[in-house]
Amino acid sequence: MARGEGVNTDFVTTDAAIVVNMTVAWVNISLFGFDAMNDDGPEAAFNQVEMKFLNASLKMAKVLAVNMYLNGQGTRTKYLNGFSEWYDNGNIFPQVGGQNRSDINGIPNGTVGGLNAYTTTLTSFTLLALNLAYGNACWASDHPDIIPVTQNAWNLIWQNTQPAQRFYTTDNDLALVGFQNFKFNAADVVVDRYLPTGASGVIFGMNTNYIEWYFSQVDLFQFGWTGFKGAQGTIDVSGQFLVGSNMMVPSPRTGFKCLSSLF
Repeated sequence: MARGEGVNTDFVTTDAAIVVNMTVAWVNISLFGFDAMNDDGPEAAFNQVEMKFLNASLKMAKVLAVNMYLNGQGTRTKYLNGFSEWYDNGNIFPQVGGQNRSDINGIPNGTVGGLNAYTTTLTSFTLLALNLAYGNACWASDHPDIIPVTQNAWNLIWQNTQPAQRFYTTDNDLALVGFQNFKFNAADVVVDRYLPTGASGVIFGMNTNYIEWYFSQVDLFQFGWTGFKGAQGTIDVSGQFLVGSNMMVPSPRTGFKCLSSLF
């Protein structure tokens, strides 16, 4: 300000509580009572109950993995508030976590910052476009450290970086658990087949320091089991495998989202 001028005392929202509700995912296990004759006891060909629980745990992992990339708004309010809505510039999801994106720091929709992430739609793929997305998600020392991609997106990146394949990395935690990955700037690129593809194809850039996944403290919803219950008028039983959880990304500006049917 110049000599004699006043200061602007308008209130500016600089912090706010982000709130999401717990959501429940479940997998049903049903057994025909008749099958107990053949599948119980030491001479059984296999333990049907054990196999059912194994399949149910794998199904639950898939349910959570698929939905963490989607959203929990509109017709999907029963689902996880996933990465699709957190990493957005406000044009598709103006609200997130109970807050209007445009209210935080007074930044309008579409601008990177506050609760807005860099979002772009690509009609063709170039490393420059990916680098632009990465650069917009860098704030001082905060930056994306993992970039999950579809197989098609992996192929596009690989094709464009083929001369640099000598930088293939195998000495980090992701490589140790079996993921093949390479570095893009300071982020690991990994393939995840549970990402949306085709018309809804997407590449996410994520800063894992700001990914929080909360689980219920109630035992039943901590991958709990309701117990087998008999169906009326039959000798069959069924039960449900449950998990109550939801996720938050309190600093979406340190991530990005690239949309394309190419992915």
